[in-house]
Order: sequence, then C-alpha cells, then structure tokens
Amino acid sequence: MEYLNTFPFYEGMRLTGLDQEMEVNRVVPAECARLFKQNEVDISLCPVGALDEMGEYEIVGDYCIGADGPVNTVMLLSHVPLNEINTVKLDSHSRTSNLLVQILAKHHWKKEWSYYDKENGVIPDATVMIGDKVFKEKDNFQYHYDLAVAWKELTGLPMIFAVWIAKPGISSEPVHKINESFEVGMAHVLNGNHSLEPWQVDYLTHSISYPLDDHKRKALSLFNAWKEQLQPTMSSNAVIS
Repeated sequence: MEYLNTFPFYEGMRLTGLDQEMEVNRVVPAECARLFKQNEVDISLCPVGALDEMGEYEIVGDYCIGADGPVNTVMLLSHVPLNEINTVKLDSHSRTSNLLVQILAKHHWKKEWSYYDKENGVIPDATVMIGDKVFKEKDNFQYHYDLAVAWKELTGLPMIFAVWIAKPGISSEPVHKINESFEVGMAHVLNGNHSLEPWQVDYLTHSISYPLDDHKRKALSLFNAWKEQLQPTMSSNAVIS
C-alpha cells in the first residue's frame, strides 16, 4: 500500500494502532502481489490483474480500490492521437493497468498495438502510467486517456483495481479490523484534521470508489473473462509484472 489512494487504509491503521498489531508493508501493487504469492503476508491489497497467480485465496473485506468514472491516476499518456498510436510502454508497477489497456485496445478502441514494459531502444507513442507520478508527468504528454473512463464507456460498470485477499481459513478478526481502520481513516480525510492538500482530498473522495459492491464484483468477473482472451502481444524482451 504505497500510493495516495491507499491513504485511508494506512492512515486508519496508524490512528487505530493496527499498524502496531500487524506488520504492514507499504509497497507498490506488483510487490503486494509478490508478497502474498510467496507466503510472506497473509492478507494483501492485491491488484486484480494478479489474482490468477495467487494460488488459494479468499476475497475479503468491505472495501477495495476502484473508480466509477475518472480516476486520474491510471492513464494512457500519449504524444499522438489515439488513432496514431502503434507502440505502448507499460507500467512495471501494475499488471492490472497493463492488462486493462490491452482489453480496452481490443474491445473498446479496436486497436492492435505493440507493448513494452522496459527500455528496449524504442521510443513509444504512448505510456501507461499509474499512481501519484501521473500528477507530475501528465503535462509532458499532449494526449491523456483515463483508463477508468474508457472502461466505464465500454461496460457501463465501475473499474476495480485492487481487492483485499486472505489465505483461506484466516481468522475474520484482522479483516474486521482493516474494515474499521479504513472507516476511521476516511473519517479523518473528511474531518480536515490532516496535512492533505485540497486536491488530494478531492481525489480520495471523488476519484476513488472504495465500497466493494455488486457492481464492482460484476466488473471483476468481466475483467477476468476478457483477460483470459488476450493473446500474447508483448515484445519478446518484455515481461508484465
């Protein structure tokens, strides 16, 4: 849990003292998945694009990381218009967003692009970028495509980026405590007694949608189905992480 969108979770854990009861790792999404897969943690806020690699798990908790409209931090940033894109550099921090852009290219934009996730001598036309760095980097690109908006246009559903998962059979007590800490953290965001800037509060309260509801579960099922239909489209020296 490293990005701003997890602030209500980790700030709530700090305020409730849960971070003293549990070992909390604040890391990028790909690392959240790795830690769970390698049995280094029992509970993870896991990117949905990595769920099929997690072995046995249960989706737990009442909250997730999602968006029901513009999310502003999961973007395809381009130097050329959409219809002129041929090559796309992926974000090594997010398997979910990398898969999402490929799903959108196939089903929404009807495009066939070449994808890379590391430097290989090719200057890409567009770049998938996630997280807080989008706010700093997007002005360097002429064209901005919000992937959550494109998903909503395609499906009519919210996009779900990460869910809490746990090892099967784990006690429900830590999950309840995570739910409670989130609610404390979100109340803290809303009460104004913090160092967040107004744009950050707006992002947390309007761009991110946290409740794990039936619409997001339906979106997850659809995402998983389309993900399975993707053909390998990566360059030979690239690996989605």
